[in-house]
Amino acid sequence: MTLYDEVRAWLADAAVYAADVTSDPRIADGARFFQGRIASAAECRFDARPQPVTATAAGVDDTELARRFAGFADELPWSRSPRWDDGGHERALCVFSEMFELNDVVAGLVYLDAGGTYPEHSHPPQELYLTISGAAEWRFGGAEEFVQMPAGATLYNHPHDRHAIRAGSAPVVAMYVLWGADVSFER
Repeated sequence: MTLYDEVRAWLADAAVYAADVTSDPRIADGARFFQGRIASAAECRFDARPQPVTATAAGVDDTELARRFAGFADELPWSRSPRWDDGGHERALCVFSEMFELNDVVAGLVYLDAGGTYPEHSHPPQELYLTISGAAEWRFGGAEEFVQMPAGATLYNHPHDRHAIRAGSAPVVAMYVLWGADVSFER
């Protein structure tokens, strides 16, 4: 099995999981939409770019999806956050559109070290999150307060909702999917 096959299968399983565990039809619809895109997406050449923070990925093992992720984490195209560049020591992003031609979907991972934060931000497309590993406090869905969410939780952000993440005592890995109007990814 190639890395592309392994990651494609993992993403499809994560999408199915997100659609199955949520009671929010927007999350289920977005997860199914993404599942359809990843199933047939063409592969793109990329270079693995582990970041300092992803060195802790081997210890990410609190869910089945997390354990599978840990096996290929260092082979992914990680980058530093454009919202807060800490040299990749506290947070990193992996955008799967660098590996697959997803066209009208942008999907990726947020990786936060224990105690790390991802700053408040917003964007035009709607977004779903699936927490792959780690408990975190999330501000999402237009709320002003942070809410504690466990691994396996799904979250939804309307277009332009302000949202942020604060990791707990373990690293947090979360998959995000943006779809709908105003989605774009430049190679």
